[in-house]
Amino acid sequence: MPAAVLAFAVIIQVSLIGQITTTKYTVGTIAFEGNNSVSSKELRGIVKLKEPQLWNTTEFNRRSLKLDTFNVRNFYQTKGFLNVVVEESFELQYDNSTNIVFKIKEGPRSILRSVEIEGNRLVDETRILRLLGLRIGRPLNLTALGHNYSLLEYEYHKLGKLMFNMEHSYSPGEDIDLNLLMNEGPDIYIDSVAVIGLETVEPHFVLRELAFKSGDRYNSELVQLSERQLFETSLFALVDIVPKKSSREGDWVDVTVDVQELGKRDLMIEPGFAHIPSSSSGGEPVSGIEGAVRLVDRNLYNSGLRLGLRSTIDLPIDAIVNRGSVPVIFRSNISLSNNWILRLRAPNTIRFFVDRAPELLRVDEPILRYGVEWTGLKRYSEESILRGGLRWTRIISDRMTVEEQEKEQQRSVSLRFRHRELDNLITPRDGWSLTLDSEVVGWILGGTHDYYKLEFDYRRFLPLPRGRVLAFRSKIGRMERLNQTSPYIPSYDLFYLGGSTSLRGWPAQRYLTVEQDGVERPVGGLIKVLFSSEVRIPLTGFFGIDLFVDGGILAVKLEELTEQLDAWKNGEGWNYGAELTISTPLGPVRIYYAVPLTHPKDAILNLGVPYAF
Repeated sequence: MPAAVLAFAVIIQVSLIGQITTTKYTVGTIAFEGNNSVSSKELRGIVKLKEPQLWNTTEFNRRSLKLDTFNVRNFYQTKGFLNVVVEESFELQYDNSTNIVFKIKEGPRSILRSVEIEGNRLVDETRILRLLGLRIGRPLNLTALGHNYSLLEYEYHKLGKLMFNMEHSYSPGEDIDLNLLMNEGPDIYIDSVAVIGLETVEPHFVLRELAFKSGDRYNSELVQLSERQLFETSLFALVDIVPKKSSREGDWVDVTVDVQELGKRDLMIEPGFAHIPSSSSGGEPVSGIEGAVRLVDRNLYNSGLRLGLRSTIDLPIDAIVNRGSVPVIFRSNISLSNNWILRLRAPNTIRFFVDRAPELLRVDEPILRYGVEWTGLKRYSEESILRGGLRWTRIISDRMTVEEQEKEQQRSVSLRFRHRELDNLITPRDGWSLTLDSEVVGWILGGTHDYYKLEFDYRRFLPLPRGRVLAFRSKIGRMERLNQTSPYIPSYDLFYLGGSTSLRGWPAQRYLTVEQDGVERPVGGLIKVLFSSEVRIPLTGFFGIDLFVDGGILAVKLEELTEQLDAWKNGEGWNYGAELTISTPLGPVRIYYAVPLTHPKDAILNLGVPYAF
């Protein structure tokens, strides 16, 4: 009996091992048959299963194959092949690889011949077609029509038409006559507004951020604005504004504002990679490691004021690589922020600051800055903001005499406009941004110096096949004294180029240098031109490669700019190179090799974090 039990146990164990141990298969070749209108190369970019490349292979499984069949069919339908049929098959090879074949019957391509719209009173036909992405004479894309329906729905919800719906119909064929039937529904009005989820915050601080009130016609755009304004208070981790049918007779809804409070106070330690601001107000940022300690009181004495205390230590990577030393930057500030001035919503902050920046390969001497700054913010949309400020700064340098230190101060007014449409703020793949900076130092404000500064920054990101990204950046800057009798602009305010975030073929802030007293010092300019272009190529795992070209000009006057433009055309001020990127939880790390075009022997191997732009 024991022998029989032992034999049975052995059989069960062998059976389980056979079930648990499975062979892993990889993707071999991928072929497409019947694809007369779409190239095989384009279809390979659609499927998730990939043919082997160098050391990179893709594991094969039937679920992924089914998903890829759906992806190919859906892609064809976006091209107007509404009756496409896609069948998949595979064949196992002796080396455990799998050869895959997609057989495609494209069928006729459906072209949109006409669109007839009925029932639309509030939104005209041209806008409806634009929102739905419908174009006469182009293939009918039902997938996009479904996705874009939410845009049209939102447009009607802005007009109080919460009950809006749309039906579409057509007769199959090569020429499609599409019928759209709009049911706009009645105007919906707000009956009551209720706030739930509050624990310590007074309801007043919620209600004053709402862009709507009882009795208003419902407007989804104002609802989104209200949610954004509530998040901007920094009091809430969650905000959800939901309408529901009111018990009141007629077309009314009750609106519930459901919030979840953040803790009143937080002590946070924030390590990470950062673009460290230059100790020169006109210098480009430098890649570095930043450690910050931040204390926040989100509702000081239940007044709606936010108190923030923040201290940072910055370690610039450029200094480590190029100098062998680690100059440390200390920054500390205390800020008070509020979204309201009396009964006017005007987000503003007053900040008391002190910065100590040692020589950082950028300017001639260590600088201590301390002072006070007020900034106000106007947000036109989620993408566009206008920020203005007033600033008083006392500046102390080791190279100044005691008398100069007592006099040196700056009073300035600044204005910045930024519009940003990016799919990701840290690693963008698509979109663009535009920033315009202006500052006037002195003039009627007084102080030691009188000059203006203007800067233009444009960035564009274009997605390419296989996850690649083509990125461009252009920056133009100009500063000048307000009049001929004004003091010269000090070195710590000039424009500088060079380093991991600008001209990568030169050390940080040392595109132009001059030797003084046996020390090589950076030279700044009053006119700056910077251009960068790169292709970002993802590799396997956490790695990627960027191929880049940078070009820059620094000039003191317009006559010099003309000469440098001529030299620029001949390659002066340009560099090219490649960088290996490594993705980390704190952001990408870059190891780059950059070659100045006219001085290839001065090539630089350096580090940068995160991306150059």
